[in-house]
Amino acid sequence: MNNLFIVFEGLSGSGKTTIGKIVAEKIGAEFYETPGPLFASIRKKIDREADNLTRFLFYLASVFHASKEIKEIIMRKSVVCDRYLLTTLCWHKVIGVDFQTQESFFNNLLKPDYTFLIVCSQNTRLKRLYSRGLSYNDEKERNDVIEKRFLEEYKKYNPIEIDNSGQNPQKAAEKVVKLLKE
Repeated sequence: MNNLFIVFEGLSGSGKTTIGKIVAEKIGAEFYETPGPLFASIRKKIDREADNLTRFLFYLASVFHASKEIKEIIMRKSVVCDRYLLTTLCWHKVIGVDFQTQESFFNNLLKPDYTFLIVCSQNTRLKRLYSRGLSYNDEKERNDVIEKRFLEEYKKYNPIEIDNSGQNPQKAAEKVVKLLKE
């Protein structure tokens, strides 16, 4: 298997991080979370204080930076990424940021070999969120209408959907690994 760039997208609490870390371990990949360390230090301030367009540009910049870092890592080993471009585009479209980009705008971004959309029932997702404590973004995302619109936006990009409604992320990770080997 060549070095792969695998992305997990989905709503907060769906299990992206847990499944991503399991898959990374199983295939010997590096786990990468966006926004990366350079951006993480000011993320909470941006989330709480910035207007939606500024917030969009912040997250978009973090994806471009992540792409650069991942390009370097991928030369040595596969990368499993927790959120990438789709979350930035879909989330900001749902909250009303009016942006139009030419396809060529994203040409310099590393394209994932696989993009998985991790989904689960709303009840399961909310239980997970409440058990870990809600972030600012979690608060916004738990609205039924926003959740539905967010998932609809994700699905427009035809990611591979993995249901993680059960309480065993190991099984979901095994499905992913099996798909990677096909």
